[in-house]
Amino acid sequence: MVSSRLNMKNQIDFYHYSMDVPQLDSSSTASLVKSPVPINQLQMVSDIQYFSCNGIILISYTDDIIILWNPATRESRRIACPIRSNWDRTLPCCLYNFCYFPRINDYKIFRLGPKVVNGYMEMEIDIFSTKGNTWKSIGPFPPNYYFFGSSIVMVDGVVYMMAKRSENGDRASTIVRFCLEKEQFQEELLFPHMTERTTSVLCDLGEKLCLSRKLVDYHDYSMSSNHEFWLYTMKTNSWNKMLTIPNHYFWLTPLSFMKNGDILFQYYVNSGFVAYNSTTHKLKQVNVAGIRAGLYFRKAVTYVETLSSPNS
Repeated sequence: MVSSRLNMKNQIDFYHYSMDVPQLDSSSTASLVKSPVPINQLQMVSDIQYFSCNGIILISYTDDIIILWNPATRESRRIACPIRSNWDRTLPCCLYNFCYFPRINDYKIFRLGPKVVNGYMEMEIDIFSTKGNTWKSIGPFPPNYYFFGSSIVMVDGVVYMMAKRSENGDRASTIVRFCLEKEQFQEELLFPHMTERTTSVLCDLGEKLCLSRKLVDYHDYSMSSNHEFWLYTMKTNSWNKMLTIPNHYFWLTPLSFMKNGDILFQYYVNSGFVAYNSTTHKLKQVNVAGIRAGLYFRKAVTYVETLSSPNS
């Protein structure tokens, strides 16, 4: 599922496309999908978030417009999002993600949002249950950590967030975990190669947690770097380096494994897609027909088509 935006006459128009990612190659064609929200309501929105689970897409256009959507059946559900009394609209938008729990037949939406307390910005957590159709306040971020990232990642019902420890002036990042089903924090997830001289971003790849790690050489005046991608395996509680990409490729986000063993990336530099060949260890541009010229891709998410209903 691909979402994109187009600047035209100082306005932003939004389009949604779908395409078959596992089969994606130069002969693939994307098809335009009708948006679950009228396009004219979205022209002033600039920071849309997309997530997928169980064939359902969660879209947060703003903190007031949150949609659960099945693009295969075109069925959607708008999530009521009451604004708390202490909500400050001048603060950044909340961050979202969600997961389906078959044992209780419930989708839970995780929201991490800012608020100002005694002159300082803190992050608070709320959870929405589709079964109960209610929001629940969980409370603030753990007191010994502060959120240090731009997104949150959901894998197997666990929320992963980049953070820094507030004690001892620790400057290296770490990973905080929150179990969405039990609605409680777990022990932090350690990554053995986290240092001050790296920029790390969490993402998901093939239903696994992935860490994108950019190594910066401060002795090089060009600030060159290599880009590493590590996969985490929960069963063995271990990290394995998947690949290293040369420094002239940056702003890459992994999307999915392809059937031929390649890895599909969203490449923000040219607003398109590239595939990493595991045999030649090279990146190749992937051109997809059927997409209007001049579009800038805001976000791409992968999902498996199902008949699941966002209203169940």
